[in-house]
Amino acid sequence: MNSAAGFDYSFAPDGARALAIDRRARASLADSLEHIVDQSRGRVSFDATAMATLIEGLRQGRRYPPSVCGAYFELALALMEERTQEAEKLFDILARETPIDGRFRLVALDGPEIAGHSARYAALMDSDPYTSFAMIPPSTATAHDFRTRFERGHHLLVATIPELAAEFDALVSEVCMVVGDPAAKLQFDGGSSYMLWGGLFLNAASHQTDVALIEVLAHESGHSLLFGYALDEALVENEDDELYASPLRPDPRPMDGIYHATYVSARMHWAMSRLIESGRLDDGALASAESARQLDRKNFEAGYQVVREHGRLTATGQAVMAAARGYMDSIPE
Repeated sequence: MNSAAGFDYSFAPDGARALAIDRRARASLADSLEHIVDQSRGRVSFDATAMATLIEGLRQGRRYPPSVCGAYFELALALMEERTQEAEKLFDILARETPIDGRFRLVALDGPEIAGHSARYAALMDSDPYTSFAMIPPSTATAHDFRTRFERGHHLLVATIPELAAEFDALVSEVCMVVGDPAAKLQFDGGSSYMLWGGLFLNAASHQTDVALIEVLAHESGHSLLFGYALDEALVENEDDELYASPLRPDPRPMDGIYHATYVSARMHWAMSRLIESGRLDDGALASAESARQLDRKNFEAGYQVVREHGRLTATGQAVMAAARGYMDSIPE
C-alpha cells in the first residue's frame, strides 16, 4: 500500500524509499525554516544569506547533521516565547552549519564534530516525561573500541543484508557514541528522535558482538523509518498520558512508543533471519542470532496484542502495522 505522500509501506527495507523519505524530511524542515525566517524579518537579527544557503541545501537533499533539526526546534520555541537574544544565538548556530561528507559519520558526544551541540543532543534525547535516560560522553578507550566494532559490524551488514544497509545509510547521517550514567536506574542502550532527524545514539559500552550490533541497527533504522512515515499523519491517535505495558521496556509506555517497539521487533526478527540465512556466522554467533530472533517474535506478539486491544490507529498506522503483521504471519514459528 502507498501513502498519500507516495511512500510504499511494504515491510522489507528499501534504500530508495528511505532516501525519498530522508529528502522529504529535509524539504519539510526547509519549508519550516523558511517560514520562520520570513516571520522573523525586522524582529530578530540574523544572517539572511547564510539562512538562504541552508534552506536551499536542505531542499537539495544535502546531508546536514541532526544538530540543524535540533536547533530549529529550539529556535521555534524561543521565537514563540519571545526570547529574542536566544533566538538570535540559535539563528547564528544554524547559519554556521555545514553538510556532512559521505554516507554518515561516527562521532562521540563530546567530539569536535559536534562541538557546541552536546548539551542540545542530550536534552532532546532525554525528553521522556516518564523516564529519564542520562547520556554522557564515552571514554577515549570506549569510543575507540566501539568504532572498531561498529565498522566491522556495518561491513558485515553491507555484505549480508545490503537492503537494510542501504536503508540505514539513507536515514542515518550521524551515529553518536554515548554511555549511560552508571548511577541511573535504567541504562540508555540506543535511541533516536524526530527532533534530531538523521541522528542515532548508541551506548558505546554495549553491542559487543556483530549480531548485537546488526540487531540494534535494524532496531534504530526501524524507528527512523516510522518517524518518516509519520511526516504527514501520526501513527496513533492515543493521548500521551495513556500508558500501557510495553514489550521492550519495564515501565508503562504511551501507545506511540509501544507501536514503535512492536514494529521494530518485527524488523529485528527480519534482520536476524537474514543474518542466519547468510551462512556467514560461526556456531556461537548463529546461536546468538537464533536466540535474538525468538525473543524478537515474543516481543512483537506481546506488543501487537496491546496495540490491537488499545491502539487507536490512523490509516497510516494501520497500513504500516499490517505490513509487519503480514511478515510475522509468513514466517513459521
